[in-house]
Amino acid sequence: MNCIPLPNLKIIGFSIVLFFALNGAFLLQGQQKLSYTHAKVITPLGKQIDVELADTEEKRQLGLAYRKELPPGKGMLFVFNERKKHAFWMKNTFISLDILWMNNHRIVHIEHSAPPPLPNQSPQTMVPSKKANFVLEIAAGQAKVLNLKLGQILHYQF
Repeated sequence: MNCIPLPNLKIIGFSIVLFFALNGAFLLQGQQKLSYTHAKVITPLGKQIDVELADTEEKRQLGLAYRKELPPGKGMLFVFNERKKHAFWMKNTFISLDILWMNNHRIVHIEHSAPPPLPNQSPQTMVPSKKANFVLEIAAGQAKVLNLKLGQILHYQF
């Protein structure tokens, strides 16, 4: 039977911790390096939501991952060139979200309070019932607070 000397275990353990710490720092740096254009989404009742635009593949893939909070009145608007059933998941997302799919300006699907995955759990994939080319992510519960419903029209100020 071969035994690994204790100092080697400490080095291995330290190396593993260092690897994950640097990996996480690298991912967060990537988020900070992205420059987001800001816009406004205006609800039918005239309430404004300040949004970051996810208008590139890189920004859409990152989404709201690694964010610790999303205050009321803030969100992210995903802009797609093609109208289709864009699937979303909550990989590396730490906050619950309301996710709204829009065909141009009309709300065609809503996922209320989509939860982040539990540790060691695969994220759930959410697919809208209809095609869309815009997706709005806001803090969980905000769709109800803002009285957002299927069929309503949202306006954008870019």
